[in-house]
Amino acid sequence: MNILLEFFVVTFRVLWAFVLAAAKWLVRPKEKSVAGQVCLITGAGSGLGRLFALEFARRRALLVLWDINTQSNEETAGMVRHIYREMAEEAATAAPRAGDGEKDALPHCNLQVYTYTCDVGKRENVYSIAERVRKEVGEVSVLVNNAGVVSGHHLLECPDELIERTMMVNCHAHFWVTINFFLLPFSAVNFGK
Repeated sequence: MNILLEFFVVTFRVLWAFVLAAAKWLVRPKEKSVAGQVCLITGAGSGLGRLFALEFARRRALLVLWDINTQSNEETAGMVRHIYREMAEEAATAAPRAGDGEKDALPHCNLQVYTYTCDVGKRENVYSIAERVRKEVGEVSVLVNNAGVVSGHHLLECPDELIERTMMVNCHAHFWVTINFFLLPFSAVNFGK
């Protein structure tokens, strides 16, 4: 009798978990709006960083792009500026069609993109560029700590310098960037110096 009761309890819990999962899948939570917020993306010159930048631009965020490669970072910024121009044109053509009482759900604010060449694997570079960003752009609201190094080799085939570089960029840099934008503005202590 006890085993039969336990079987029904477990079956009920499993089915209830499926019902909750289906409910969460059907009823999506409201997305956070980043319109007008300052979003910093590291490693924005290519790959996922570039895709993040383009998506944040479509959502009307003010972007700060960091990459070690100046040329590819500027290419990403050009793509972002193109998206901003398209949104401005759409807003301009939609304004006459909209009624007097209607407003655009996401107002077109002064959207800009700032690019900085930064080697996040060098702590001093991260701290100096972060200070420039705070002075030139302001406080960062959203940080996408995306920069990373992929060696493409087996661990035993990697030279020591590549392993050290990978650790600096893929691990240490994330702490340095996060500390600069979310700890130092609220603290009198500068841990990096």
